[in-house]
Order: sequence, then structure tokens, then C-alpha cells
Amino acid sequence: MFELPTPQDDGLYIPSVGEWSRDKHYFLMRYIDAFVTAMKNKQWAGLHYIDIFAGAGIERLEDSKELDWGSPLIAAKAPHSFDKLHLCEKNKQAYDALNTRIRRIKPDSQVLHGDANEKIQEILEDIPDRTLSLAFLDPYGLHLAFDTLRALAKRRADLIIFFPDHLDALRNWEHNYLDNPDSNLDRYLGKGSDWRSIINKTPQARRAEVLRELYVKQVRTLGYTQFEYERISTKNRPLYVLIFCSRSELAAKLWRGTSQTKLDGQRTFDFDKS
Repeated sequence: MFELPTPQDDGLYIPSVGEWSRDKHYFLMRYIDAFVTAMKNKQWAGLHYIDIFAGAGIERLEDSKELDWGSPLIAAKAPHSFDKLHLCEKNKQAYDALNTRIRRIKPDSQVLHGDANEKIQEILEDIPDRTLSLAFLDPYGLHLAFDTLRALAKRRADLIIFFPDHLDALRNWEHNYLDNPDSNLDRYLGKGSDWRSIINKTPQARRAEVLRELYVKQVRTLGYTQFEYERISTKNRPLYVLIFCSRSELAAKLWRGTSQTKLDGQRTFDFDKS
């Protein structure tokens, strides 16, 4: 895995994030390294990176106050470079900081300001045919519309999806989403999910698993066949799951290989998927 020096405060906007943000960026960095290395000599017209909830590019961890690289700058600084980055950020302050930072490294990047679910077509129009993309889909909550995934699926793109089961879905489903047919959870899971009848009859201890299975079932309808999962927790409290989605067995194998070693150096082994 490539390593990056600790980012420095450059005077631009730096948002505060939970310490667990470092975990997802660790897995992203490992997979980017394997993905670009493995695919750069294949018969693709280009390798592209899509990050539609991109943030400011540098983050401050809330507890330690340490600075950490955000996902778009991790992609921009990969030693084996993507041909082009496609970034979107809704928050104007974060967008301005991101745009300045990314231009210093990858000046030809597409950097958009606005709602990712509304900008997705503009992003896809900037990606040539016969390219392979890696999309990191990392909203702060249930803000990734399933229709956005549907649009992405028309391109050849592997997905790393932030699935906030405990952070948002299970925390808010009963009070905020149950009686709203156009809720964030409905838009996230997509039409026909029927999550209300399913979650009501599911024991509380299994609701996170069932919601994930329901989401994956929906994503399968878009042509994805390979799925891998990485649970992120803090202080033994589950927060969210990274869901890796691909049409390629090779890509799934790459993910398994890169995710076996955790941020703390421990290794896990899945003999059923070796």
C-alpha cells in the first residue's frame, strides 16, 4: 500500500469528522493501490475515479484533532494515477477548499458544486466509453439516491458504498422514516424495497443484517454480482458497513486481499472466499 505524509493545515477549510473516518479511508487507499496497479495495463480506454460526496479533501479527526486525507486527495495522490477524477460536493465551503486543493495536484479534474444526485448525469457525460471507474460513494447519511446508483450502473464502475445502518437507518427509521413514503431511507433503498413490512417483523438484533441484505438485493437488479463487506465500529459499537460491489470476480478478489489487513495491523481470513 502506498503511504502519504500527514497533511498540513494549508489555511483552507477543514471539517471535523469522527475518528472512524480514518478506517474507511484506510480501506479505500489499499483498494485504490491494488485497483490501479492491476488494471492500468488492461484493455481499458482509461481508469477514472468518481467521488460524489467528496468533502474538502482534508479532515480533522474530532477526538485526536489530527489531520487526515479525505478520499479525493487520496485518489489524486495515488502513485499509479487515475486518468481523471470526477468529484462533487454540495457544501460550498468544502467545495471551494476541495477545488483549490485538487487543482494543485490534478488540474484536469472535474469538480462540481451541488447535489450529487442531481449532478450524476453531468459526471457520467464526462466519462468516455470503454473506461473502467471506481466510485467511492460516501454520504454523511442516507443521502445517496438509488436512482443515482441506477445511473452509475450504466457505466462499468466498481462501487464502494457507505451504508449507514446504525448511524442513520436504524437510529431514525421509526421516528423519521416510517410514516414518510418519500423518506431518505426510501430513496436510498429504491422503489419496491418494502422495508417497512420487513423491518417490523425482524428481531432488533438482526435488523442491520436484514437491511444490508435488502439493499444488496436491490443493487443486484442493476447487474452487480460480487459483494464484499467491511463493518466499521468504534469502541465495539457498530456504526456502518462499507459495501463493495462489482461485476468482476477479480475485483472482488482484490478487495478481499486488501481488506484482510486492518488499520490496527490485525489480519482476518475468510477461508470460504479464498
